[in-house]
Amino acid sequence: MLSILRTYVAGLAVAHLAWFYFFTTGHLVRRRSGEQAYSLTDVVITSVAGMAIAGFGLVFLGFTHFLNLFGIFVLLLLEGCLFAWLNVGNWLSFGFWRTMLQRIAQGWTAPAILIYIVLLALALPAVLPPTVSDSVTYHLAYAVEWATAGRIHVDPFLRFPFYANNFLLLYSALFILKLGDYCQFLTWLCGLLTCLGILAFFTSDSERSEESAAWKRFQPQQFLVPLCLGLSPIYLHYVDTAMIDVPIGLFVLVPILCAYRNSPDRAYARELVATAAFCAGMKLTLIGHLPLFLGSLFFAGACTRMRRRQVGLLALTLVGLGLPWYLRNLIETHDPVPPILNSYFHRADPIFSPKDGVVFTVDTLTPRDPRSLLLLPWRFFTDPTSESFREIGVSALVLVMYAPIFFLIGRVFWRRRWQPALRFTYLSVAVVYLLFPWLFSSIGRYALHWYPVFVAWAGVLITVGYAWLERKCKSWPAIGAAWIGTAIVSCLFVCPAPTPACLRFYENYYSAALAELQSGSKKAYLAEHVRGYLESQAVIHTLTNNGRRRSRVLVFGRETPAFYFREARIKSVGDWFGTARWDELVGEIDRGDCRPYLERFHISAIIVDPRFAAPWSEWYPKFQREVELDGFVEYRYGNDVTPVFLKSDMAPAHGLIRVTHGATPPPAVPRADEISPARHVA
Repeated sequence: MLSILRTYVAGLAVAHLAWFYFFTTGHLVRRRSGEQAYSLTDVVITSVAGMAIAGFGLVFLGFTHFLNLFGIFVLLLLEGCLFAWLNVGNWLSFGFWRTMLQRIAQGWTAPAILIYIVLLALALPAVLPPTVSDSVTYHLAYAVEWATAGRIHVDPFLRFPFYANNFLLLYSALFILKLGDYCQFLTWLCGLLTCLGILAFFTSDSERSEESAAWKRFQPQQFLVPLCLGLSPIYLHYVDTAMIDVPIGLFVLVPILCAYRNSPDRAYARELVATAAFCAGMKLTLIGHLPLFLGSLFFAGACTRMRRRQVGLLALTLVGLGLPWYLRNLIETHDPVPPILNSYFHRADPIFSPKDGVVFTVDTLTPRDPRSLLLLPWRFFTDPTSESFREIGVSALVLVMYAPIFFLIGRVFWRRRWQPALRFTYLSVAVVYLLFPWLFSSIGRYALHWYPVFVAWAGVLITVGYAWLERKCKSWPAIGAAWIGTAIVSCLFVCPAPTPACLRFYENYYSAALAELQSGSKKAYLAEHVRGYLESQAVIHTLTNNGRRRSRVLVFGRETPAFYFREARIKSVGDWFGTARWDELVGEIDRGDCRPYLERFHISAIIVDPRFAAPWSEWYPKFQREVELDGFVEYRYGNDVTPVFLKSDMAPAHGLIRVTHGATPPPAVPRADEISPARHVA
């Protein structure tokens, strides 16, 4: 128990120190506003802008091969000089840091504090070691690889080479600072800022009237609507992991918040550029959001009557900062388009084959007939575990997912009789723009990219409705009834469908942390929750003890726990697509010689998914015979059924038991290359 609590407190401390650093860094792009008090909007936007600036600094260090402790130190010194040059303050003085603390504390409201308390309680699962699919096969593997190498480089054996990966460099910084165990708390921080950013859409920047009663100032939707995201199973599933879907949702939300709250008194155009450009470099598909971000910048400029030249320069800056990964691709492969996008458009690619694109996209497309699209929100709410969504649950607010579309249609047809606020129209357009791609690939967790903006849209609408009711109600009982009615509606939107999977998820939310406590060790927990963890550790120890760390491990038939290999500075290969695709190995085995594949990738160890080694498998005996002919010996780890093959000249690590076959199979017709005294068949 003390170990978990110690990790929990340390993780929260790291997250809050990072938050304070990001908030301070965000002042580099913040327009000076005298002694104006900071609002919640200021706190959120400045913090996320600072995160983007820090990320761009790490991108620069990565591409210049200075992604190390010295480079980070120089970056901090440069930031201190910029504070002085831009008249932000003297970062070496005590008064500077006291002022920053006062500013970050000014914007807090009662609903914000309550949301913060709820999120603190939800942070406990972040203490667990990473086990979720993409976090160990992709995100953390890249982060630790770049931190170890001290630079950004293309590794064809990691998933999705030539992708845009801005956010992963923040994880890399934690590994460089020896704080890699707390990467998941950085994701939690993004989740907290997302909920606070939603609240900022419908929280006034002006001070509340002191004559107003406290209960009247506290509007129920301000606390409850952000929880439509914060308590949603789909959000809780990823907020404490090293998956980047929650951070993407934050960086999609904040540029829209900047445009929505932009005004002559509080201008956020620079913050919009920084956060939008960083978002465009977080993932391949987010480059498609550039038109929305540019439109948001033009909208913000029109609201504050910025000069066209200034808007144009900001737009060029946004595009320039959003494209470094694509320029890297252009230089290294003469093609700025990442591999998977080439497969979408049936273009030749040096990394992915057409079959790879089919493997990756065949089961991610949504039925596009009108009936399926019309019922999509209902299906997502009532059957989130289906093949279309593959999630645990989502809040009931998703049922009105198409409301922004109907609002815009009504805005067009009744434009003369109905004139809603221009800002709300802009927000509706943004929601529809973000929602549209999801209609064609409705994997549940992808909804986290647009769902925060939709929740903010609903919060603004409910707040407008509550204000209208307050104006209409003349008596205190009527105002109280409006307050209670708004609270009930907001609560209904928070609730997910009471499906068995969803109920189990809530019941077992803290069970994983308790399981680690009961297991008594990190290794025992990972052995239970990461497929092949014990075998991978045994292979790592074997390669280390035999001086073969530079050779590679083939993981066949299952997702590679690449992070744990890269953490030990050993490379694992093998996937459904990419350079070391399994299809090539299967083809060579069918042709009777897999040695070219094994030698091409310098394989010294093989871990096979036990499903392929089942007794009824017709393929596995052939594979087994081939690798044994190529000098591999079969082992098992303890009583585990996962086959492990090691080069015969290596001594196995403790726990690996050699498999002895009952009868020696009759020798097959020798291959041409077998007729050599150097090769022996056992």
